[in-house]
Amino acid sequence: MKKRILIACDLEGVNNVVGEPYSGLIKGCEQWKVAKHQAALEINAVAEALFDLGADCVDLWDNHGGGGNIDAADLDPRVKVLVCEPGKSRMYFAGEYDCVCYFGYHAMEGTLGGVLAHTMSSKTVQHYKLNGRYIGEVDMDAYIAASYGVPSCLFVGGDIACAQAERAVPGIVTVTTKHEISRNEAVFRDNEELFADIRVKALEAFQMNMPTYPLTFPAVMEKSFKRVEDAAKYLKKLLAFGIEADYLSDEILGKDAHTVQSTVYRIEDFIKCI
Repeated sequence: MKKRILIACDLEGVNNVVGEPYSGLIKGCEQWKVAKHQAALEINAVAEALFDLGADCVDLWDNHGGGGNIDAADLDPRVKVLVCEPGKSRMYFAGEYDCVCYFGYHAMEGTLGGVLAHTMSSKTVQHYKLNGRYIGEVDMDAYIAASYGVPSCLFVGGDIACAQAERAVPGIVTVTTKHEISRNEAVFRDNEELFADIRVKALEAFQMNMPTYPLTFPAVMEKSFKRVEDAAKYLKKLLAFGIEADYLSDEILGKDAHTVQSTVYRIEDFIKCI
C-alpha cells in the first residue's frame, strides 16, 4: 500500500462537464463552476478510500489554468492543496510521493470525439509528438513522475481519455466518468455510481505494484503550433536553453513553419520543451 499519494487534477475530464463551443473551460464561466465542484466530489471519493486503506497523506496538485480552481471548503479536510513555488519546473515535487493518480485529465488535441480535447493550450498548440507518436498531458506527467521513480496508478476521466491513458501507462487502472461523443457532447454517469466505482478502483490501484515507465534518451520532441509566430518564439527559446532544435523538415515546404523538432537528452530538457 502506498502511503503518500499525489492527485494531479485538471477539470475537462470530470463528469457533468462538456464546456461551450469555441471556448475552453475558462475560469469564471458556468461550466467551470460545475467542473471545479464536480472535481472536488470525485477527489473526495478517492480520498475516503485511500485514508480508509491507511494512507498518510493525499495531496492535491490543482493544475488547470495554473491552479486556484478547487475550493478547499469543498474538499475532504484531510486533503492538502499544494502551493507551487513560482519558477520551479513542472511537477518538481513528484519525488515526495509513492504514486500519482490523475483526475479530470482529457483527451489530447485533435482527438475525434474527445470532450474539450487539447494539449496544454487549446489556443496555440496543434499537437505534440514524442519519437513520432502523439502524446498528451498524461503522457508528459507520467514521464516526469517516472523520472523520480514514482509510478502512475489511477486515471479518472472520459472514456476516450481513459483509452489514451492506458496507452501512455500500460496497466494503469482507469475509471470512466462519461462517454465522450464530441468536443461538447457526452453521456454522463450517475454520480453515486461513479463515486462507488472510484472507491473500488482505488483499492485495486493502490495495492498494485505498478512499474514506472521512464523516458529513455535521446528522445525527439515535436511541437506544432496553430500560428507560425508562436513557433518562431518557441524555437528561439529552446535555442537559448542550448537545446538542439529546428523547424521540421518537409519535402514540399522545405521547413514547416508551424512545427519545431528538438532532441532532448535529459528529463529537464523534456520539461522545457513542453
